[in-house]
This record gives sequence, structure tokens and C-alpha cells, in this order.
Amino acid sequence: MEAYYVIGGCLAACALLVSLLGVVRPNFPGSRGGEIAVGMVFATLVLATISAAVLGAIAEENEEHEEGGHSEAALVLPR
Repeated sequence: MEAYYVIGGCLAACALLVSLLGVVRPNFPGSRGGEIAVGMVFATLVLATISAAVLGAIAEENEEHEEGGHSEAALVLPR
């Protein structure tokens, strides 16, 4: 789950940096290619953050199951 925090922190830092650059430089990112590059960087960071969160949750659940801390729940229907 630590990867989620690291990648999520990078995503937040990049968002702050791009916001700052957008305020300081009115023509940021400058060209269509720059817009695409910034968009691709953010898309990659978002997908990496989501993937890290999902994979971390799966790994955590597997660890709990292996340690015996995972209790199975049963569906109880009313009569």
C-alpha cells in the first residue's frame, strides 16, 4: 500500500507544479504537443495511482487471509 502513497504524492506534486506554471506563464504549455505531453503525464500518473491502490488492497487482503485474520461472512436470509 506504500506505493499508492508515493505515486499519489507525485500526482499531487505534479498538479501543484502545473498549476503554478499555469499561473506564472500565461502561455503554458506553449503548444499542442506540450498539451498532449502534460495530459499523457497526468494520465499515466492517475492510472499508476489507481493500479497501486488496487494491487495494494489485493495484497493486503491476501496477507490477512494467509494469517487467518480474514473471517468469512455468510448471507443470512429472513424466514
